[in-house]
Amino acid sequence: MDSELRWILLMWIVGSLVAGCGGTLRVEPVDIPTSATSPGSGPTSLVAADFDSCTGVNNLGGQMGAAYNSPDSLKEKYVEEAKRGCVARLEYEIQGWSAFWMKLRGVDLTPYSKLVFDVRADPQPGIPKQIKLELKRANGTEVSIAYVSGIKADWKTMSISLADLVPTGYAAPLSSFSGMEELVFTFEAKSGSQGVVYLDNIVFQP
Repeated sequence: MDSELRWILLMWIVGSLVAGCGGTLRVEPVDIPTSATSPGSGPTSLVAADFDSCTGVNNLGGQMGAAYNSPDSLKEKYVEEAKRGCVARLEYEIQGWSAFWMKLRGVDLTPYSKLVFDVRADPQPGIPKQIKLELKRANGTEVSIAYVSGIKADWKTMSISLADLVPTGYAAPLSSFSGMEELVFTFEAKSGSQGVVYLDNIVFQP
């Protein structure tokens, strides 16, 4: 017996009992699902890092940190911000490059189509013109990248289509989105020689 028939039978029984007691039964119309797909059965968003633990561990249980070659530098902190909880604060000074990385612990990104995150920068010492994003797998031998621009002093949500990631020229491109190992935010010459950038709510979405 399907759910619709059971519901009708139940209402008939209850109605008979109420009527037998001299009462009346008011039945409100309801929407009966016509699809076998239940809410939430499709892919949901995957939060890689919301920084609300205020530590160097992301929501996937992966470590986060800085990479650079001296005299370049990048200092990461996890600081409280009103109405946001903790956010990542990245202060960089470069002649070549520096980067903020987070381990993805082999996550499968196949169900997801885009990377979304919030970003802002301090006007002083300067807002970066662009940041390079890198996704890595296969022990870092496969890397695809995208460039993000339009960063402002106020929070702005960026959305990057995973289909728009391109080869680097220094590593093989991603052969798949399974077994992903690392997401990296890299500051290079076009970022400017120094700056302070804040990140929050790094999420992969369907």
